[in-house]
Amino acid sequence: MPIVSIDGAERRVKPESAIHRRMPLAIGSCLFLILMYCTATVFVRSEWALQSFQIGIFGLVGVTMLLHLGSNRETVAAGWEPWLVYLIPLWGLVQLVAHTTASTFETREVLLRWGALAGVFYLTLTIARTREARRTILSAFLIFATVMAILCLTQMNTSEGKVVWVFSTGNPYVFGTFPSYNSYAQFIELALPIALWRALSEGWRSWWYGIGGGILYASVIGSASRAGATLCTLELLLILGMGFARLWRAPVAQTSPRSAPRSARMNTSILIAVPAFAILFTSLVGWERVLLRFQQNDKYLVRREYMVAAVDMAKQKPLVGYGLGTFPEVYQQFAVKDFPFYANHVHNDWAEFAAEGGIPFLLLVLIPCTAIIPTAIRHPWGLGLIATMLHACVDFPFPRPAVSGWMLMLMALLYTTRASDRKRKGQMMQQ
Repeated sequence: MPIVSIDGAERRVKPESAIHRRMPLAIGSCLFLILMYCTATVFVRSEWALQSFQIGIFGLVGVTMLLHLGSNRETVAAGWEPWLVYLIPLWGLVQLVAHTTASTFETREVLLRWGALAGVFYLTLTIARTREARRTILSAFLIFATVMAILCLTQMNTSEGKVVWVFSTGNPYVFGTFPSYNSYAQFIELALPIALWRALSEGWRSWWYGIGGGILYASVIGSASRAGATLCTLELLLILGMGFARLWRAPVAQTSPRSAPRSARMNTSILIAVPAFAILFTSLVGWERVLLRFQQNDKYLVRREYMVAAVDMAKQKPLVGYGLGTFPEVYQQFAVKDFPFYANHVHNDWAEFAAEGGIPFLLLVLIPCTAIIPTAIRHPWGLGLIATMLHACVDFPFPRPAVSGWMLMLMALLYTTRASDRKRKGQMMQQ
């Protein structure tokens, strides 16, 4: 048994068992398979698909806690903001106990969904303790997203709304496994910055990441999501701007006078190639559908009326809201216009949070999301989380675990990265 010195006193520390050393890989693999399963079955309308995802996450969390994974490790998620994620599902429980919800059934369903998402966050924090682990998770997610993009491009005009040309969705188009172009665009928004940033910083592998980024970008343009096309274009331009700024600030001789010009030429070539790949693949897909959608007269049609109703709901019950998941039940009381279709969501998650949970619930979700923005800017692979939060202003990615599950995973990776940055900074200050 190894001996360590703590404050001058020698203490024996029980070594980590073999099962504890291997569990992070096993837990991470299971978590990733569950998220992949959730995304692969997103087109399924039956409840079993979502319930299977929730059961899998709850079971995995239980196993992780039972085995005390990381009991001999230090906490990596420094700061108080991550703890708010675990309070999000508890707000629905408070509404149920206090009988302040307009629909017990709906609130119970949303509570379970948020509980599963908090489980994804906890599991990712547990396994992503090292830089190598975080890189592996991001690589696996990027590969999966690229496969989905290839599937989207190949079946877009040939599957007649059938997932993998077999499973009917009832829609004229299908995007990977997503029946909604907005949901698909949000999924790709999370992955695109990973490919783009690695394309600018991975040496000879940059070319593969550049091709992958071009495929991801082209698939969003082909899906004809206006918000998705806008946000992915901003991601592309922002990361390219960061790349040019880094190249401009780079010293002339990084290693040797002979290798510096060659390195500079390669970096410049990559900066030119990345948008070239995006334009090339997008030209093959075509810009017509997305340009046609931008030409619509009222781009905020229906969403505006839903937004007004949600704001009125929040004004009526600003502290407790009407109950998580109850917007469709309460909407007719605040409707400013009748529509011949079902009002399932506000198409603005932030307004829906305030309407259903009140201002406290809005803050429970908003604070952990916004607190990590500086880290996402310092580590541009995380810019997709910011893009998806912006997309939530005109759509509803959070109620879809096929999108929000990856969002919570990416958020946890950013929090562990922030903790590592703070630890490294503290060590440098002590030296």
